[in-house]
Amino acid sequence: MAKTPFKVFRAGTGDLVLAREAIAYVHQRPDASDAAISSFLNDSACCLMLAVADGRVVGSLYGYLLRRPHQSKPQFLLYEIDVAAAHRRRGIGHALVTAFTAAARAAAAVEIWVLSNESNRAALNLYVKCGYRRVNEDDVMLSLSLKAAGPKT
Repeated sequence: MAKTPFKVFRAGTGDLVLAREAIAYVHQRPDASDAAISSFLNDSACCLMLAVADGRVVGSLYGYLLRRPHQSKPQFLLYEIDVAAAHRRRGIGHALVTAFTAAARAAAAVEIWVLSNESNRAALNLYVKCGYRRVNEDDVMLSLSLKAAGPKT
């Protein structure tokens, strides 16, 4: 199967239609509102990278610039990356991570970090291929859903 050429870029305020397509088609969240997407695109601390082939979004990555009170330079968090199933294994994910890394370098960030699951070998392999390394073998992520009324007793 021939590779389809694609273009990767950081979405801006004028890319609402493509951003909506990325959120609905690539990230499988069709209920996202234009207001929420516009707010994200207008926030300089938010980063949406898009991969477009033949006028259609085929991959997307989003993340955030994070500031810490004791550092003048930011960190970046790579929050989520997806490539449409029909377009996987064509270098799109690698290109998205590389573009996000370039955006972090351009912002003079001191580091980029990403959370994943041990069982998501494809993602872990992608991040390692892009130069990301696991620093601590005992890292743990905890979460608290704020959708619920509170902890059950």
